[in-house]
Amino acid sequence: MIKHISKRVSIFSLLMLLSLASFSQDKTIISPYLTFQYFKDSDNHRFLQTILTYSFNRMELPLPDMEISFSHGSPGGDQQVSVKTDTKGFAKLPLDDSLVLPVDKDGFWLFTTEFKGNDSIEAASAGLLIKDVNLKMSLSEADSIKTITLNATVTEEGEVKPVADEIIYIYVPRMFSMLSIGEVTLDGSGTASIEFPADLPGDEEGNITIIAKFEENPLFGNVENKILQQWGLPKENYSPSTHRALWTKTAPRWMIYTLSVLLTGVWGHYLFAIISLILIRKDAKKQLVNNNEKILK
Repeated sequence: MIKHISKRVSIFSLLMLLSLASFSQDKTIISPYLTFQYFKDSDNHRFLQTILTYSFNRMELPLPDMEISFSHGSPGGDQQVSVKTDTKGFAKLPLDDSLVLPVDKDGFWLFTTEFKGNDSIEAASAGLLIKDVNLKMSLSEADSIKTITLNATVTEEGEVKPVADEIIYIYVPRMFSMLSIGEVTLDGSGTASIEFPADLPGDEEGNITIIAKFEENPLFGNVENKILQQWGLPKENYSPSTHRALWTKTAPRWMIYTLSVLLTGVWGHYLFAIISLILIRKDAKKQLVNNNEKILK
């Protein structure tokens, strides 16, 4: 009997070990998505940005508070700096304006970013080859025609050379997004022009911000130049006292009528329910009295 019990205990222990081993093998390991980008604004401020996310139930979710390493050259190379991701999974590293970065034989900077991973998230890394570009924008107006002229150059071996056959996108910021004005392709001299529309609203004085940029360019990354110009239509905030709108003191008539009908319907249902209860109560009393009279007879 004891031998049988001991044998069963041994078999049970073996099954438990096998199930634990299977559970540890089936433990889910997250495979993250790592996006690495380079940005340069119109003030020549530069920064690197890494976005760390993962996919869950067909949704892309951020990985916050994760340590991201940035370096110039291969992973773990020169000037390595670590930055933690924010609540949206973003890690940004500003590059000092006075920082002089060596270039390779083709005139490229090599940047790398790395997430070393942990027990539940796999490691990930990415690299960027970036060539520094100088993007200039000038505005002119002749015979009521407003023109945007763009010029892009790079410096190679101490010589300034034009950037040809690259696309530049032109935008105007709106309240919730960027309004696309158009796109141009640089010619052999690194220059391109586009006519600016004359019917875009600006602020109270007609000022409007014009942005030209390289977007996710494989050579230059994200580089922009912006100018504030009085090329928009002045914004008119004045509205007559009889004007009805959501932002005025007097609501639109359609809203007043709709709300009145809805409230009338709601309170009408309440009134109907109360009257029905009263009538039901009276009818019940009357029925009770009639029943008592029939019994007495």
